[in-house]
Formats: sequence, structure tokens, C-alpha cells
Amino acid sequence: MQLRDTLINAGWPAGSVSASIAESQDFTDTTIYYVSAADELAAIGLADLIGGAQIEQSDFLSDPNDPDQKQLVIVIGLDRSSVEPAPADTPAE
Repeated sequence: MQLRDTLINAGWPAGSVSASIAESQDFTDTTIYYVSAADELAAIGLADLIGGAQIEQSDFLSDPNDPDQKQLVIVIGLDRSSVEPAPADTPAE
């Protein structure tokens, strides 16, 4: 998980940086999602740290039991991935 190492080497606490494999591999662009408008500058700074990414506010990550939760999520897109997308099915001739 190279991006995780980049964040930790830049000073992000290892305990606050988790990495996992996405269930879907069809994200075209690497994107940083943030919940609160107050976190937009942090998302921009994180995008700069990793060498650029799209920034998008989304509440799908929010915890209804903790409305003040701070969370940034990086989704690595095909623009940075070494994983080749699965070929599309081709009709039989």
C-alpha cells in the first residue's frame, strides 16, 4: 500500500491511516472525499501531498452517531492504479 506509506512518511499518524482493497475498480480519477465543508482545506492539502486528486464533498461517509467526525477518504482511480480493468465482454460473432 504505497499511498499509505506516503501519508505516514509525511507525518500522518499510522493509526489514523487505514488501507483496503476497493470492491469496485471502475473509478476513473483518484478522488479525495470529505464529509464537512470545514474539512475541504484538509482535503486540498491531502491532494497536494499525494500529487493531485479530485476533491468531492460527500455525506455517504458520515456517521449519524458522530456528526463532528472528521474523515477523509482517498479512492485511488485508474489514473494511478497498476491494476488493469477487466476487459469488457465482447459479443460472439
